[in-house]
This record gives sequence, C-alpha cells and structure tokens, in this order.
Amino acid sequence: MIPILESPSLRGVLDDAHRLDDILPIWKPSDFLNFHPPHDFIMMGDCHLTRGGLTVLGGWPGVGKSRAAMALAIAGATGGDWLGHPLHARFKTLVIQCENGPYRLKSELSPVAGHLAPDELDEWIRITPPPPHGLAFQEPEFRTRLRERIAQLKPGLVIIDPWNRVADGDKQADYRGALDSIFSCLPAEPTERPAVLILHHMRKKSSEATRKTGRDLLHELAGSYQIGSAARCVFALEPATNRTEDDTVILTCCKNNDGKEGHPTAWHRRDGFFTAHPDFDMEAFLSGEDVKGRGIPFAALEKALSGMRFETRTQAVNRLCALDLCSRSRAYSVLKENSENIIEDSEGRLTWKS
Repeated sequence: MIPILESPSLRGVLDDAHRLDDILPIWKPSDFLNFHPPHDFIMMGDCHLTRGGLTVLGGWPGVGKSRAAMALAIAGATGGDWLGHPLHARFKTLVIQCENGPYRLKSELSPVAGHLAPDELDEWIRITPPPPHGLAFQEPEFRTRLRERIAQLKPGLVIIDPWNRVADGDKQADYRGALDSIFSCLPAEPTERPAVLILHHMRKKSSEATRKTGRDLLHELAGSYQIGSAARCVFALEPATNRTEDDTVILTCCKNNDGKEGHPTAWHRRDGFFTAHPDFDMEAFLSGEDVKGRGIPFAALEKALSGMRFETRTQAVNRLCALDLCSRSRAYSVLKENSENIIEDSEGRLTWKS
C-alpha cells in the first residue's frame, strides 16, 4: 500500500528520476522468485496474520471484539494459540484504542497475569488509554507521534480499536484516506512493518434478514466495501444466540487471500481467555436451527428428562434432541436454565428431581 504523501511533495518526487521507485516500484519475475520473507512473516495460522498485511475482525457491538483482540495480544506475548489458530512466532503488540478504560482493561488482564512471570506482559504489550483527542489519524501531528512510538517499540502487531473512530465517514474516500493514514505510520522497511488488525462493526441487522454464513459474512462489514477489499484476511465474530446469559461466540474466517479460511469455531467468551466449546452444534447454528427451543414447555422438558439418573451432560442433551425440543447448542443452555430441577453430583453427573 502506498503511504500518504503530503501535498505538494508528490510533484517533487516525480521530478526526481532516482526516486521514481518510491512511487511506483516495478519488479521482474525473478525478483519475486528470489524473495525470502523473514522467519516471522507469517505470524498466525495459514497467513491469517502477516507482517505488513491488514486483517479485519468484524462483529456486532458487544460480541467481544476488543476481548478477542486482547486475547491475540496475550497470545503474541505467550506464544499460545488464538481461538484455534496457531501462532508461528511471539511478537510485541501495540493496542491503539479509545473506548476501554482502566477498570475494563484490568478485568481483561488480571486472569492472565496470574499465569505468567512478573512483568512478562509488560515486555510484550502496550495499550493506549483513551487518547484525549481520540484516534486522530487525520491530524499530521498525531501520525508523527505514532510513527515515533512504533519506531521505538517495534511491535509485530498494531491493533486499531475501533475503526469507526478512525474514519470520518462511511464513503469510499473516507475509508481509503483512513487506511492510508494508518499505513503511513508504519516503517518503510518491509521486514520491520507490523501486521495491522482493525476492529470493525457489522451492518445493522434486519429482523427479516437471513443469517449470512461463510464468505457471505464479508459483505456484512459496515460502511464502504473498501475495508473488506483492502484486507488480506477478514474474521467475523458472532454471538451464538441473542440471550444475554449465553457467552458462546462463533469465529468465522470469511476471507483469506493468501491461505485457506478454515472452518468456523465456537468459543466461550471470558476475560483474558476464550475457551473452546467442543460440544457446540455448529451444523445447527449454520442452518439457523439455533432459534428453536427458546420456550420449551415444562411438561415436555419433564417428559424428556424424568428418567435421567446420574447421566452425563451430553446424555442429557441427547434426551432433549431426541424429542426434537431444541438444537444441540440450545440444549446446554436449557439444562443450565432449569438447574433448580436437576441435581448435579461432584462428578458432574445429572439426575432429574422427581
């Protein structure tokens, strides 16, 4: 991506033949064939996060985008996986955000800090409190100071949270200008350029809209198509249901220009951690079946579970699904919502109160 050039310096550069490559470099095929990327060029997954590349994490408000981004920064510090995607190198992260204050950030970092050596997070992660003037990428002074910070910290990943505080509007020119402003703050040397992760909102849902899945989620990013077009990789994070007590979220890679998208995965959202949800019925979710079972009559529930004695949670779920009372993913919540009618022993086995 060509960085922003402060007008009217472009004409001066073009007049200097020795600097023409600054504007329009041209390579021979052999130059590409001889290109040797640094060992940490592919930072995560199958090119899901690469140095100098743009990755977007989209989701509706409140789904957990900021928590997921912080989990990625923590994974970069520890070398662990991020929501099922392996990291290929540890990296420093600079989180540029303007919405979460000290209380929220402490709640996200505290569960993780107890598992690490003292000051280990300090070595790998830097976070901005909400800046006094917001994410003012349109201001030359803001970009200058950010360039200096990035040159000093040398992060492998820069996270921008959220996108709607960077772009001045939803038009193509607004998005193009905002993206150029961000990339103008990165080092010119390709091996020193960090990956960029932008957190972005999805379009407002319509009550009549059919749920989008897979690659179709790319078109649910709010505003201009520019951001989805510019990104090498796009993730979508969705709530499994609209129930406030359900912490299950679904992560889908809906675009990956340089690798495979992979399958959607289900996770429990936690402060600092996201834990896998291995029993989630993904097939039912993708087919829209998860809307079933929101109000199971007690008589039907009692009929399904009345004979249950010292059974596993999975066996209890099978009882509900066998009578077609709800989807598998919904069944786990049904058991939790009716815990006053269920006895759970020390080994997690369930018995219906007769």
